[in-house]
Amino acid sequence: MIPSRRRVKCSWVNIVKGNETHAMTILDAIDRFLNYLSAGQSERTVKTYETALNRFREYLTEADAPPLDTQVTQLTVDQAIDFVHWLLGEHFRGQEVPKSTLRTYLSSLSRFYNYLLRERLAEISAADHQRMVDSYRDFRKGYHRPLPKLPPEEAVGELIAAARSRQVDADHQRARLRRLRDIAILEILRATGMRVGELVALRRGDLDYRNQAAIVHGKGNRERLVYLDDRAWQAINVYLQARQDGARGRALYQLPVVARHDRGAGKQVLPLSTNTIRRVFDDCRKLAGIEQPLTPHSLRHAFATKVLEATGDLAIVQDLLGHSSPATTRIYAKVTSRRLHEAHRRAFEYGKE
Repeated sequence: MIPSRRRVKCSWVNIVKGNETHAMTILDAIDRFLNYLSAGQSERTVKTYETALNRFREYLTEADAPPLDTQVTQLTVDQAIDFVHWLLGEHFRGQEVPKSTLRTYLSSLSRFYNYLLRERLAEISAADHQRMVDSYRDFRKGYHRPLPKLPPEEAVGELIAAARSRQVDADHQRARLRRLRDIAILEILRATGMRVGELVALRRGDLDYRNQAAIVHGKGNRERLVYLDDRAWQAINVYLQARQDGARGRALYQLPVVARHDRGAGKQVLPLSTNTIRRVFDDCRKLAGIEQPLTPHSLRHAFATKVLEATGDLAIVQDLLGHSSPATTRIYAKVTSRRLHEAHRRAFEYGKE
């Protein structure tokens, strides 16, 4: 549960604090929206919207876009749509949700996004906004859960190939380590379905060399074991060997698996922030020339679907992803069914005009 934050008035995208100016975060935008509502709505109505947006904040935190640190310009329509899936599966744990409650959440998010567009706080295209409107209308009518948006398999390969092909000066130690680290980050996300927040919390002592695996500390202090394929495991070891942490004099097991390599870190081995990993991901996406939306969380969806297609076992997928509720995992069965239907249609060449 994320505690409610006291609302403060702010009236511009860049907020000034003392002599510093920083871009508006999602949390700042939510505060500003609720202040806007309070001028013309009852206290009860504002409280209802605030409750819905608090749930949205929880979802964003779990989806590796913490509202306190993430700029509002990074907010997407896919997050608004995926939020409904999270709400029904994770928050309500698969229980039947009254339609009036669902409509309240949809109305709150719709009005918040409309506000962001009107105030030019978010960079959302008209086509994407219409996609959200259509999706929410379908939810209101049919009360169904959305299928996760899966990245094309070739896009995932292109993303990692871009990280591997990046040219750096061999004599520039920090740049060389950043390149190896970025490769390891993408390979880990691809091979484990790990959340970004779980990756930044991973320590060298969590690595299980005997089983080529890692102990992940997930939501609610739950631990699970994730496995890595040869490619991801090699990327981790090449990167860690290049770091030469043993020369620092600090116990290796305490050090982060992925670390900072900037001047500010100096000789310290400091963990990355989730925002840094998202920037790494986006930089590689741009380097690869991938135009379609692709986020670290989309690799989690791709991982889950691939495991389910290989095993047909939802319980295995649930354990590997660290889902507390099987209802959350069942959505991937729908994705797999759709893919199998498409494969069957292509194989037997039917459904063509």
